[in-house]
Amino acid sequence: MEILLIEGNNLMRHSILGRLAEEGYQVTTALTGTKALQMLDAPRFDTILMDTALPDITAIGVLREIRTRGIDTPVMLLSAQNKVSDRVHALDSGADDFLAMPFHLDELMARIRRMVRTYKRSTTNVDNGIRCLADLTVDTQKQIATRGGKRIPLSAKEFAILEYLIDNQGVTLTRESIEKHVSSDEINSNDSVISVYIHYLRRKIDDGFSVKLLHTIRNAGYVLRADNPKFAKS
Repeated sequence: MEILLIEGNNLMRHSILGRLAEEGYQVTTALTGTKALQMLDAPRFDTILMDTALPDITAIGVLREIRTRGIDTPVMLLSAQNKVSDRVHALDSGADDFLAMPFHLDELMARIRRMVRTYKRSTTNVDNGIRCLADLTVDTQKQIATRGGKRIPLSAKEFAILEYLIDNQGVTLTRESIEKHVSSDEINSNDSVISVYIHYLRRKIDDGFSVKLLHTIRNAGYVLRADNPKFAKS
């Protein structure tokens, strides 16, 4: 069984890792919420353990993003806070369990075993319309885009371009191919108009985030991918 441990505190991470290894679990670790969401592009984990004190995205933001993507993997939050309101907020946001620190590792293992017993992995391969890249999620059925758990307001044309880009993530798309895909009376084979929409889109999905997703490839087009190469901007 494979567990994803999202924990930025070195002492806590090594303590939990040691016990999980003793119990025979396979563990993948992520130090930040952003890295965890990148790992969750393809759901393969049986359980997710997440500290609420993450250095980048809030744990609730990561949790909501996980559920927005349709991932039903059980999630346990580990928190230094133990107020009733904190527990209620976590459970209402999609957590399956909430364990306050300090805790005994025996109790943590028992709770993991309980979650595993009650979890039934989905075997359906039906396309639910959810497209993901890093902490960006695009719901093509509901026409909703979120990043870091926050909804991004997009016009119909901006959403159409984003959907085309994320359906072809990692592939450089020319302005002509984008124009052809989203052609209408508002966009009519005009490279400069496409550039304007790309500018609007980049500002909405990348501003305020250290990891940039929408890149311009000089004399080639645009690509959506989760890295930050020094591409020239047009």
